[in-house]
Amino acid sequence: MASLPHPVRRPGRGRALGFTLIELLVVIAIIAILIALLVPAVQKVREAANRTQCQNNLKQIALGMANHHDTVGSLPSGGWGWFSLGTPVRGTGPDQPGGWAYNVLAYVERKDLRELGSGQTGAAFTAAMTTLIETPVPTFNCPSRRNGGPFPNGSGYSFHIYPDDSSSTNITPPVMARTDYAVNCGDGQANEEGEGEVPLKSGPTTAANKNYNGVIFRRSAVKFREITRGTSNTYLIGERYLNSLNYQNGTDTADNEAMYVGMDNDLVRSCYNGSTDYQPRQDLKAYTNTRCYGSAHFGSFNMAYCDGHVDVIEYSINLTVFCRSANRNGETP
Repeated sequence: MASLPHPVRRPGRGRALGFTLIELLVVIAIIAILIALLVPAVQKVREAANRTQCQNNLKQIALGMANHHDTVGSLPSGGWGWFSLGTPVRGTGPDQPGGWAYNVLAYVERKDLRELGSGQTGAAFTAAMTTLIETPVPTFNCPSRRNGGPFPNGSGYSFHIYPDDSSSTNITPPVMARTDYAVNCGDGQANEEGEGEVPLKSGPTTAANKNYNGVIFRRSAVKFREITRGTSNTYLIGERYLNSLNYQNGTDTADNEAMYVGMDNDLVRSCYNGSTDYQPRQDLKAYTNTRCYGSAHFGSFNMAYCDGHVDVIEYSINLTVFCRSANRNGETP
């Protein structure tokens, strides 16, 4: 018996190749779930790396200050006031108008910045100081928050610059580099003092303020042997709080100065236990605080001690306990 011929399949009658709409939607849903699971993990890894880098920055600064102590015989001075800029002609001690950020430059591998303006006068010196103000130093910034800019001079401030040992002039930079770290001036309420003086050959008339019991403050020159609490138990420098809306606009009252000026709350913090304003906290939107330590990190911030080690401190720490390590004269625990 002859077999029947197979039917001829006409073009277009078979099942089309590709995905159905339902299959496509399922694939998209799976991809979305995988992304939702992956993004937080990537963010956690990035934040962990940023926190480690921030700790390394503080470690580097602390070691630089220790090298300064070994070389000069004291920790870097806190400078004069918030309008006095660092100058290459006045060393790194009490007669230096600039604060810790300026005085430690040569010890964190930025001697090039520390020597800007040396031997120059007039327009050349002003140009050199402008370059100094505008140049960020990555070691001075936490990568979880921002880089060092430069960011706008949001307050339009002018600063005293000193081309020689007996005169000064002013400079108004359009942009300025910033730091995210602040040194410990003690357990009192004040963390800044004075606009700054015009220098004379005998130096500024205002002596170092003995009311500060921290380690770096106005015209300070603290020696390790004076830290009776112990260098491993006393704060040196840590992350400072900043309103997260003002990271880059230069208008925050805790972030509106050049980072090479003297004692100012942009560069110095205290640990007064008489007010919750000094409680460490994570950066918040629309809340400005010029007094407390803090950071962009979740749950805790980083603090370097005078012996060079870096510790993680939780924002929830008891304020009285937190403030104890700010006083260099305190008893060793």
